Formats: sequence, C-alpha cells, structure tokens
Amino acid sequence: MFDAVQRRCGLSLAGTLLLIATCVPPAFAEELQLDARRIHETSTSQHLQITADGEVIELTRGVLYDDDGPAAGYSYKPNVATLRPEVRLRKTLLIANPAAYRARLLVAPGGALEVTINGRPVTLRDKTKSGNYWEVADIDPAALRTGENQIVLAGSGKLWIARNDEYPEGTTSPNRSARSSDGGRTWVTDQLADADGVDGEYYVRLFLDQHTSEGSLRLPVIDLGNLAERPIAAPVSAIRSVKVRAATELNEAGKVRLRTRTGSTFVPDAEHWSAWKEWDTAATSLAEIRGRFLQVEVVLETSDPLRSPQLRSVSIAAEVERPADWTKSLNVHEWENAAVVRTSIPFRYEPFTHPELQRLRAEHNLDEVIAGAKSELEQLERLAAWSATRWPGLGHLKEIYPAWNAHEILAKHADGTCVGGFCQQFNIVFLQACESLGFVGRVVSIGPGDQTQKIRGGHETVEIWSNEFGKWIYFDGNTAWYAVDRESRIPLSLLELRERQLAAFAGEEFSSIEINTIAETRHEWKGLESWPPFMELRLIPRSNVLEQPSPLPLNQGMRGWFWTGHHVWSDDRLPDRPLYAQRVRRRGDFEWSLNRGHLMLEPTATSGAFRVHVDAEVPHLAKWLAAIDERVGQTVEPIFTWRLHRGRNVLEVVPENTAGRRLIPSRIVLDWSDESPN
Repeated sequence: MFDAVQRRCGLSLAGTLLLIATCVPPAFAEELQLDARRIHETSTSQHLQITADGEVIELTRGVLYDDDGPAAGYSYKPNVATLRPEVRLRKTLLIANPAAYRARLLVAPGGALEVTINGRPVTLRDKTKSGNYWEVADIDPAALRTGENQIVLAGSGKLWIARNDEYPEGTTSPNRSARSSDGGRTWVTDQLADADGVDGEYYVRLFLDQHTSEGSLRLPVIDLGNLAERPIAAPVSAIRSVKVRAATELNEAGKVRLRTRTGSTFVPDAEHWSAWKEWDTAATSLAEIRGRFLQVEVVLETSDPLRSPQLRSVSIAAEVERPADWTKSLNVHEWENAAVVRTSIPFRYEPFTHPELQRLRAEHNLDEVIAGAKSELEQLERLAAWSATRWPGLGHLKEIYPAWNAHEILAKHADGTCVGGFCQQFNIVFLQACESLGFVGRVVSIGPGDQTQKIRGGHETVEIWSNEFGKWIYFDGNTAWYAVDRESRIPLSLLELRERQLAAFAGEEFSSIEINTIAETRHEWKGLESWPPFMELRLIPRSNVLEQPSPLPLNQGMRGWFWTGHHVWSDDRLPDRPLYAQRVRRRGDFEWSLNRGHLMLEPTATSGAFRVHVDAEVPHLAKWLAAIDERVGQTVEPIFTWRLHRGRNVLEVVPENTAGRRLIPSRIVLDWSDESPN
C-alpha cells in the first residue's frame, strides 16, 4: 500500500504516513449498553416477560391448551351437553410437553364432575369459580403426557359446546370432542349435545404453569453513528465494524441466539436494508454492514418448560469513521419529537374510506353533528352523545345479535325500534362514527375478572386515540361519559382507571377523577368502587370489523367473555385468570403511540444539511407535510433534506390521514451559530 501511494504522489515514507493519517480519519469506538428493563420497555416481543425485580428477561409462564376458544360465547342455537349416569363426555387436548409447576383444568359451566385423564381417575383440588361461568380445579401434572391427552367427564353437570358452524369463517373445529351414551363403550364426534346434530368442541381447557418453548424480541432501530445517544447525531463517513453481544444465563436446556440486519435508512425497507442474518450464538461481529443503522432480534429457546434461559443485557459496539463534525455548533431550543412506542400486538385498523363508514357519515349527517366544535375533544363529546341517544331500550337481542356494523345495529325491527341495543352496539356505532371522521379507536371489554364479590357485571366500551392529548382515552358511546384527572383535566385511559379503581378498593391514595357526563342516559356514575369494573381489560386486536367481519367474539357481551383472541392486560395487582392465552404486561403494548412522526436527523458530510427520516405509526397515512421556518407546509417524502441557515431554524412535520385529518405535529428548533466546529 505504501509503495502505491508513494508512486502516485511522489512522497517519501514519512510523507506517505502523514498523508494517510490526514486523509483517513481515525475510527472512534462507541458502545451502547441496554439493560433488561430498557430492553423490555422499548422492544416489541412475543412470549417473553421481565422478572419482578426488572433484572432479566425470560420466557413467559402460562400456556393455555384449548380448542373451543375461537367459537366460545353465547349461542342462539342448542349447545348444551348434560351429564347423566350413562353419559360420558370426552375432550382430547394436544400437549407438546406436560412438565409444569401447576396444572389447572377448566370446564364450563361444570357441576359435580368425575374426571379421568388418560384412563386414570384424577383428584380435583381447590375447585373454584372463575368469573360466573367457569369452574377451575388443580390437577396433578403427572396425569398428563406428551401428545394426545384424553379427558373424560362423568357424574352430573353440563358442558357448553363451541359449535362447529359458529367457528370463524374459513375454519372448523379440530374434532377433538366426543360423547358416549353407553358408559364409554362407544363414542360419536358429531352428536355432542342433548339436541341432535351438534358438532364442535366442549368447553374444556387446560392451563399449565410452564414456560413457553420459544420467545423473541426486536429492538428498535439503532444508529451506529450515535451509540452515545446524543440529541443530535454526528456525521459518519463509514461504519468499520460492529459487535453485538447478549449477556445471558443459560442451562443445558436453554439457548439464546441473535438475528441482525443493517441499512442506510432509519425505517427499514427491502430496498435499503440487508436481509436478516441468523447467528447461532449470543454474540457476533458483523463483517458486512449496509449502512449506519442496525436492528437486532434476540431469540430465547428451551426444551424444558420448567427452565428458561435469561437475558440480562445487550451491548452494541461500533468503530465509526467520521468527517469534521459541523453539528457541534448547533444548539437545541425545542424538541417536540417523541419516539414511537410500538405494540407487539399485530393490530389492524379500519380503513377510514370504507364505503360503510362513508355511508354512515352521510346518512346520519355526522359532519353536522360535530359542526362548530372547537376541539377534537368536543367533537368526540358530540359523537358520544349522538350514539348514546340513538335508541331508548335494549333492542331485540333475545332474537338476533346484529353484525358489528352500525347500519345493521341501527336498522329498524318490525316494531319500529332498532335491532341492536346494549352497550356493545352503542359503542360500535360510536366507534364507527368516529372512524368515519378519521379518528382511530379500538374495542375493549371490561369486567371484574375474579373480583365479582366487589363489582358484578361487565361492560363493552371503546378507547379512542386522542391527537389532542397524544394518548388513548376511554370514551363511552353508551353511558355518554368520559373520565378526566381532576387536577390536570386530562382524559384518562382504561388502564389509568384500572390503576385508580384498584387503589380505591385497596384503600390506597390515588389521584382523584371526575366524570364528564355529556348526555342523559339510564346509566349513573356512582364512583370507582361501583360499576363499571375496570379490573380486567380485554382488547380485541383489530378494529377493521367492516373490512374483515371474522374472526370476532361470538355474540360478545351476552354471556361472559370466553373468546381466546382477546389480548388481556396483566400485572401483579391481580392474579391472572387462566381463561386467556394472550397476556399483555408491557405498558407500551397496551398503550402504544400513533399519529405523530419521530424525526431522525442524519447529518450529511455537507455542513448545515440534514437527511431527515420520519418514523411513525399512522393508520392510513395519506401524506407528510413539512413546514420550514414557519412557512406553509409542503408535501414531503418520508426521507427529505433539511438545509439549515445561520441562526434560528424551525422544522415542523405533521401527518395527514386518508380522512383528511391533520394529526400531531413534531417540531424541532435549532440554532446554528457562526462558530466553527471544534
């Protein structure tokens, strides 16, 4: 190399060394250390949890084995099997590995049952009720085996049946339930009920306290040129090397491995990013680096459900080659530029342009309903008052449960009143009215869980994403009220109300709330220690019920909440009920952020020029508008150039959705001084 440079430049060896030292800036090594708590708070994950002390991440505990869940709920058709002396009811469940700290058998509605598992009688210990409908009892995990487990019920009592003809469209029951009318000598799988011709699955589930076999997490995109996490990144000429290491604690049954990818844009895409690279270890060095941005996944596995590998931290180190750093002469004056909080739930949003929404908006004059409202909050108030006063009674739910479509709910019955008419329908009408005008919302059913001695009865409601307050807020289109913090006057979410309700029952101090009632209904707020219950929060993981009518809970709210598609909030304040498979313990998974761009400023080698990357979760984004130095916003791409001038520089970027609603602006104000960079 030296000879080539000497020949080309005519330099001595000393001059050559000086040239190389001058032309090739040194590589600066930086390292980012992420502990378990920060990893948990910022990453999206599947089947992982953080320990109570916040020190390590491990595989979640608690696996539900069931077949009835997709079609469990209230049925208008025959779905009851009654036990009599000669009748046996059999359920087969497939278990990958039966090793468990605890095993619990769940049946609904149950009775005086005699149970055999895999041909052997089992003792039901600590039998209790879960909610008002399920019976739960401990059994010895040793009664279970890998593969098929046959659970036979005798004695007296009843079992409900998830009917095969009520499974989600395009699916069917796996045919693992059978009935015998001759004491177990012969069995049929398509005549499960007291009535003829009922096929499906009995309400029989097993909940095993065991670790899941595999879980994974995905860290947010990391800027290798700014591992020190400065407010403004420095320019980068090249990333020379990258090392990734996961600090773990393993046993012979456990394993931790990495996946990595790199790219030249802050938001990953196929064009600018490498494919994921699999590493069969917990530490690696990257030889091929596509750009200054890195994303890491960590996968935990175990072959023993009683032991989990543990992740303590992740460290990322990089050698970075830099040009002169012109960003040192910048001062930050304003930074309204929140990072995106993403959920691990694959939530899907109703398109605002769906024809049924637009028909609802037009036929019910919703633009007139909100006309003159001075804020988004006032618009929501008017829509909730409108929904809550559409009809006076409970509709015709003894005869028919309308589809989750405001038009079918509001359709007239033969007696001239609306078909639908309880909390679920009121709030579906409210939600779809909001969606027709560009608001994002979601259905959340709430109840007491196993705290029925404190509050009886559940409720179907919604949360709306508030652009005005930058958060999810509980807004009820049935009771026509919402809750605010008494001091700050900021509307509250369901999770915030849950925390305060539990504190009220425990006699703890909590920030007081106030209920804003916006229309007269048959409901009256009597305080946090009365209905409605906020103890168990069950989120349906999509709002696109018009675009995709199935799967949904079967006749939600008519009898309990048995559907296993809910994502249910879980924490240490209350014991989890064993009915549900999908638990949510990270707050960002339940209260993720929307409708605002996070602006990543990538300084170029040219002084005063940033490459701006816009990262966001904006349902049905139409365009980005950028205003520079207070000028009128112009449409920009998700990556654009911001050229500074000396003095005060203002950048404001706001998204607009397909309903034409301007959302939450992000704003950065920088001062670029005349001083030369050091």
